[in-house]
Amino acid sequence: MKEDILKNLITILDNEIELYVQMKDHYVEKKHLLTENKILELSNIDTKIIENYETIKNLDLKRVNIIKLLEEDVPSMTKLIEVCKTGHCDKRIILKLTEQKERLASLSSEITLLNITNMKLIRHGIIINDKQLGTIINAFAPKGNSYSGEGKQISSESKMSTIIEDV
Repeated sequence: MKEDILKNLITILDNEIELYVQMKDHYVEKKHLLTENKILELSNIDTKIIENYETIKNLDLKRVNIIKLLEEDVPSMTKLIEVCKTGHCDKRIILKLTEQKERLASLSSEITLLNITNMKLIRHGIIINDKQLGTIINAFAPKGNSYSGEGKQISSESKMSTIIEDV
C-alpha cells in the first residue's frame, strides 16, 4: 500500500476533525445564543457555521480524490482500515486511522444531537413568540361591538330581553 498517500490522507482527516470540533463549538455557541435570546448575534454564528461547512466540503473532496489514488474500493473508514491491515501497512498508520474513525464518529453524534437541540429551541421560541403576539393583539385590538353608534362605550353586561319588556 502507498504509505505516502496514507500519510496525506491522515493529515487531511486531522484537518477535517479540527473543522468538526470548530463546528461543534459553533453549535454550542448557537445553543447558548438561543437560550439567552440573543437574536442579533445568531446571524454571525450561522455565517460561521456555513463557512465552516463549505471548508469541510472542500476538504472532503480532497479526501475522496486521495482515496482514489489508492486504487482500491474504499467506501468507508472501516474498509480503509481493513485494506491497510491486509496490505501490511505500518501499525502506526492503522492505529491513527482507527483513532480518527472513532473521533469522527463521536463528533458526528455530538453535532447531530446539538443540531436537534437547537432546532427544538427554535421551534419552542416560535411557539412562545406566537403566543406573545396573540396576547398583544388581543390586548390592543378594538372590541367589535364595544361602542354604540354615538361613540359611547357599551357596557359589557348582558341584558335580558323578554317579550313583555319589548312590547
